[in-house]
Amino acid sequence: MIRMEFAKRIEEALPRLACVTAAIAMATLLALAGCATEEAPAGAEAPAPEAAEEAPEQDAAGTPAESEQEAQAPETEPAVSALESYSWDELSRISAEIAAAEDEDAAIEVAKQYELCTPDGRLDGTQVKSVTLSDGTQTTVQIVGFAHDNKTEGGKAGITFVFGDAIGKGSMNSSKTNAGGWEASQMRAYLNGDWRAQLPEDLDAAIVPVDKLTNNVGETQDVSAVTATSDSLWLFSVAELDGAIEWYRGDNGVYNEVLNAEGVEYKLFRDTADPSRPNEVLEKNFQGSEICWWARSPRPANPSGFQFVVSGAVPDDDWPADTSYGVVPGFCI
Repeated sequence: MIRMEFAKRIEEALPRLACVTAAIAMATLLALAGCATEEAPAGAEAPAPEAAEEAPEQDAAGTPAESEQEAQAPETEPAVSALESYSWDELSRISAEIAAAEDEDAAIEVAKQYELCTPDGRLDGTQVKSVTLSDGTQTTVQIVGFAHDNKTEGGKAGITFVFGDAIGKGSMNSSKTNAGGWEASQMRAYLNGDWRAQLPEDLDAAIVPVDKLTNNVGETQDVSAVTATSDSLWLFSVAELDGAIEWYRGDNGVYNEVLNAEGVEYKLFRDTADPSRPNEVLEKNFQGSEICWWARSPRPANPSGFQFVVSGAVPDDDWPADTSYGVVPGFCI
């Protein structure tokens, strides 16, 4: 009976004992903390705290927050070519100064002064200017050469341009024929007629007609088939794009002579050429996709096709003239 009563009292006292135990434990911890934070005696030098790397501040999700300096750092703007800053009227005056130079080397020195080429006198494809066509199409043009083309009225055209991408798709002729070459082609009539109305007025006013050499017969082995046409807008010949043509062998080598009589490689294509790979500057797009595009050179070995640049950026053999390929004009100012 006594043991039962004693056990009952112990059971009733347990909660109070727990509270007392907890209080004693808390007091002990506070005493220990007081020892850890006790001030040093007067005159004693406190030990220097060890340097510690601050942990980066974190946002609510636990992600390190940007520092104020990083958050306020301005975004790097893309480089803008000097060409972009000139109006077409200003470029016409610069072009006249370039054209007045004694030779190509002297012309490049003038171009350097206006930052129209790299400091070492090269064209690398970054000499680009934006153009908005009348239908709202946003495109670009880039410089391909200096004092390269002969103006129809006499003298040199100071600057030659190529469109950065295809301005459309079309066929050289409505049927499979290259008879009459570039001179008689429907593409030539279209570019220098209806399509020219797409150009902004200030650019259109700056363009000067130049003489372009092309095989204007079609199927031929006769270099005399290469004659001049006066054009404000034109397509490039394969020799202007790729330098000396050596596609044909043996007795057919005469066809190389016909193609090579159609002009000289432009500086841009010469400066960016790499024998180990296709020239990327010849890659052209239309509506966001890479495209094959026309050259003005008829294939002299057959009566149906014109040369073109394949989508791998390589001037290549011909395709029937009624095929719809990209149109990439050139012009001079």
